[in-house]
Amino acid sequence: MKIWLITHSEEIKKTTGTGKLVKEALNDECERIIWSRTEPNKEILQLAPNNTVLVYPYQEGGLEIQGVSSSVIENILILDGTWQQARKMYNQSPYLKQFCHYEIQGLRSVYAKRRNQKETGLCTAEVAIQILKEKRHLKLTALQKKFSVFNQSP
Repeated sequence: MKIWLITHSEEIKKTTGTGKLVKEALNDECERIIWSRTEPNKEILQLAPNNTVLVYPYQEGGLEIQGVSSSVIENILILDGTWQQARKMYNQSPYLKQFCHYEIQGLRSVYAKRRNQKETGLCTAEVAIQILKEKRHLKLTALQKKFSVFNQSP
């Protein structure tokens, strides 16, 4: 399994971003791509829709799946940015609509570095933690520890 962080350029500049924690914890099992409206990443374009999911709320016209526990899923795409930035990236990237959507439901964020734009919105690290938990991934504990320390620091 590989996690692909499609990161908004403004997110890279912020000290409060958690995408970097995911990359640090997963190393080669995570690829961080800077999103471009005009030049989609070639590697993302080559991912097969039958083994890739986009963690993003289901949208009309999109494809929805019930879970990511299937052994078929090899690639997980996470939009890394604020909810407003993620919506912009999704809406301006038609190629993302080919992937099945997976929406994490029923969880509340504990992220304390920024005010959340959505009441049930999770930060990037929390999304990755949930995916790793569902997949029973060996690096789950490492990411949980990194996020906990980061979230508690001033």
